[in-house]
Amino acid sequence: MQLKLSDDELLAALKRGEDAAFRQLYAMHFNMIRYLVIKNSGREDDASDVFQDGVIVLYEKLNTPGFELSASLKTFLYAVCRNLWLKRLEKNKRHVFVDFEAVEVAGDEPEEDLAADKAKLRLQLQHLGEQCRNVLMLFYYFKKNMEEIAAELGYTNADNAKNQKYKCLQRLKALYAGAKPVRR
Repeated sequence: MQLKLSDDELLAALKRGEDAAFRQLYAMHFNMIRYLVIKNSGREDDASDVFQDGVIVLYEKLNTPGFELSASLKTFLYAVCRNLWLKRLEKNKRHVFVDFEAVEVAGDEPEEDLAADKAKLRLQLQHLGEQCRNVLMLFYYFKKNMEEIAAELGYTNADNAKNQKYKCLQRLKALYAGAKPVRR
């Protein structure tokens, strides 16, 4: 069984193109990228593509003269993959709900931080009220479009539903950040 390499050792092995280093990189960081992509309108194969593209960017940077990694490997890879995914979403015009699903990559225990963030978000959703909770759940969780939401919740048109979704999201952000929400 091979020992787990430190970031510096892993970067050196990646630069040399060692297969074991790429396997370790995948084992250590793919789940983080998979979670990011799936929670932001993606699928498993999208996550694989984005992760591979991110590893290629990392490999090319490592082999660029004068390049020095100024963040942790995990932070760098997350930032690159996040940017790649956001560009792909924009290109495909998919909706993205990044604000509350982003993983804090600076910590040693992102799963614990993420669980705490999700629990905080669920708690704040309960404080929103049923109408706002329904609008946000239909849009972000069930992936319904504004016309469907308007019909299901009794809004006069899709623009009214969109306006309500925006107001509800602003209230949720304020609650999540700990500020007092503005009531209409």
